[in-house]
Amino acid sequence: MRESGTRVFSRAGMTASLTPALALDYLQQLSVDVRAAVVLDAAGAPIVGDEALAAPARELLAASGADSAADGELHVARTSDGGAIALLAGDLALIPLLEHDLRSVAKTLATAPVDPPGT
Repeated sequence: MRESGTRVFSRAGMTASLTPALALDYLQQLSVDVRAAVVLDAAGAPIVGDEALAAPARELLAASGADSAADGELHVARTSDGGAIALLAGDLALIPLLEHDLRSVAKTLATAPVDPPGT
């Protein structure tokens, strides 16, 4: 590629590469059997996905005190900013692989909106 000498500048800065909606889509593509999923913000409110999973996910994380937890079909992992991703795994899911994918996505995802620089 030939260099044009034109500088690129954006006041808005970089946007997050993985949005909450994309995170859920990605997890559902990685696993054979994700029945339902939700992304929660740091306060535990659902951002996107199945809102019925929000309360059980909050309870499971509070009870475990860990960054990730599982109880039967429900699996939850905290995001780097205190939010969480929760999903229900079906009978055909490969649980160790699903838990690895869930933790990896949670590590990458930031649920809090990012303010552009200078605001």
